[in-house]
Amino acid sequence: MEKTKVENPMDIYHDSVIFITGATGFVGKTLLEKLLWSFPQIKRIYMLIRPKGGVSVKQRFQEFLQNRIFERLRAEHPERLKKIFHFAGNIEDDNFGLSEADRVRLCGEVNIIFHSAATVRFNECLKVAARVNSQATYNLLELCREMTQLRSFLYVSTAYCNPGRKYVDEEVYPTLPPVDWRQFLTCTKKIPEDYLNQLSDYIKGPHVNTYTFTKSIAEQIVNAYKDVIPIVIVRPSIVTAAYREPYPGWIDNIQAISGIMMEIGKGGISSILGDKDMICDIIPVDFVVNAMIMMINKAKLGSLSICNATSGVTNPITWQHLGELTMKWSRIYPTKRMIMFPNFKYRRSACQHELAVWMLHFVPALLMDLRTLLLSQKKRMVTPIARKFRQACLAGSFFSLNEWIFKNKSRYYFREQIENGTFPMLYWNLEDLDYDEYVRRHMIGINKYLHRENFTVDSNKLMVTK
Repeated sequence: MEKTKVENPMDIYHDSVIFITGATGFVGKTLLEKLLWSFPQIKRIYMLIRPKGGVSVKQRFQEFLQNRIFERLRAEHPERLKKIFHFAGNIEDDNFGLSEADRVRLCGEVNIIFHSAATVRFNECLKVAARVNSQATYNLLELCREMTQLRSFLYVSTAYCNPGRKYVDEEVYPTLPPVDWRQFLTCTKKIPEDYLNQLSDYIKGPHVNTYTFTKSIAEQIVNAYKDVIPIVIVRPSIVTAAYREPYPGWIDNIQAISGIMMEIGKGGISSILGDKDMICDIIPVDFVVNAMIMMINKAKLGSLSICNATSGVTNPITWQHLGELTMKWSRIYPTKRMIMFPNFKYRRSACQHELAVWMLHFVPALLMDLRTLLLSQKKRMVTPIARKFRQACLAGSFFSLNEWIFKNKSRYYFREQIENGTFPMLYWNLEDLDYDEYVRRHMIGINKYLHRENFTVDSNKLMVTK
């Protein structure tokens, strides 16, 4: 396959056509906004949208353009939003559900691909996780063979795709247990879903969930195409709210730790199964996006560059410190949805944790729901919410009870790219990240963007509207 060459790496985004999978997701949406904001030389950005909940693709696209993340673009550069184009399709379908005309257009125009589409649910059944995280990656790479203008392909993996290793360098490791990705994809297609899900625990090995396992398989697939397509991989750790861009504290989902922080702020969590002294490797979403944008320059045929987009080595924070800061700022900026005073404790013992959950979570929740029923109030029941976040805490306990050292040599490359003027509009100053200020922004962001309470942005900091 003949590839076009870009002589000057500084111009890689000049007049480029970009395809982003997972553009409606948290990372993908933040990436799309940043590209439009900082790289006006981009020609066009394609995204994939499927019909959902009875809402048509066209309607979903129009609603997407009205998302709050585009507020600064609408205010200062509304014409740039016209660079976003959509295809009707589904990442899970063969050929992504693209029409023949859309497929030809995509293959004939695209220069850069950011593949961030994934199912990040820890308890997803193996069949679905394999179809979205592994099979879709293979399908997209096969489609890339037909893209005559393709310069770079970036795959968004996860830092936790090698859970059996204490030290994780920026390289692809063999799957544990050893799994041939071709046979795996064949099996997931042919074996009935119920039976495959029953085999899941035997197949996953050290992986405690289908998410990290299928992302590990996807890395093997990506590695197999490094001689065919210029590819790079970015592995974020626990992605959290934005530090600076598009807005301090920007968050639009309750996945992973942000949902736990939200519930702590509401007083809905009093116990977390975890080791308070372990490092909690969190990474603000804007740092992930900046890493993705800069890593595109490293895509070369025959080699595979990888970035561990992590903070644990550069600027570590323990679970205990993160918890203390979460409680501090949730008390200073209390949400109107608070049900109890924010206070919780880490417990390493599963038995002690379960006892605390029942005494401090479910009993108060049941009493609140009983009061709601007796008074015939039209309030949302608390018990189902408590049950939901109990499951979320248990699903994440593997990460709060263990610790990994993610080596991050890519940070030197980022510093060089910023200082030499290649990407002066980006930043990767993780060592300067003040967690006290960051968690402040994060908790206000939760109140503003998730609870939709009245907060304003002033001088690059979130301030409470009195």
